[in-house]
Amino acid sequence: MAIKVQITRDFKPGTVGQASRILIQARYQAMGMQGYISSETWSNLNDSNRVVVVSMWQSIDDWNRWHESPQRGEFVSELGKLMVGGEHIACFALGIQQPSE
Repeated sequence: MAIKVQITRDFKPGTVGQASRILIQARYQAMGMQGYISSETWSNLNDSNRVVVVSMWQSIDDWNRWHESPQRGEFVSELGKLMVGGEHIACFALGIQQPSE
């Protein structure tokens, strides 16, 4: 089942251009990962320092492989220097999921 992952990051003023370049490099790396489908980058209209990346993966396992990869770790480290706080990650599946009992 395909999933979408939303990552929200708040960047320090004046660093969004540099962050954009890093995010583009990260996207190119992710594109080579098993299960990657697509991604989009969105800027908050009310706060240009807040950026949301929404990526689509074939499965949560595919996302987890990328999430835990050394390559992504390097990008997160670089982005962390430009951010206020940490990244906020949420994973979504299509439709309403019934809680498991």
